[in-house]
Amino acid sequence: MRGALVGHFAAAEITTAPSAQRMAQALVRLDADPRCVEFFTEHIEADAVHEQIMRRDVIGSLLEQEPDLLADVVFGIQATELLEARLADHLLSSWAAGESSLRTRLRWLVSQNG
Repeated sequence: MRGALVGHFAAAEITTAPSAQRMAQALVRLDADPRCVEFFTEHIEADAVHEQIMRRDVIGSLLEQEPDLLADVVFGIQATELLEARLADHLLSSWAAGESSLRTRLRWLVSQNG
């Protein structure tokens, strides 16, 4: 499952720069502390570099050496996207219904909030 793991890692690295960009824009709109905005804007460029390293050096190098892992890499990327979409759907539908997204309330949360 090395190829699938590389695909999962790639999916995470490739999507971080755009999500950091969106987070920074949202924080600016909400007039957040400049240090919060800086945290995410700093990651935009760094994560873009990581994306290129992932594409060329990690995936490219792996598939150059072991081209038979292509389907596994794609599987890892697609599995990550599927699970993230399912999580997002669960979170957003729970929140829209005014419910917790947790499947079971945490004991420490119950003890603190009754």
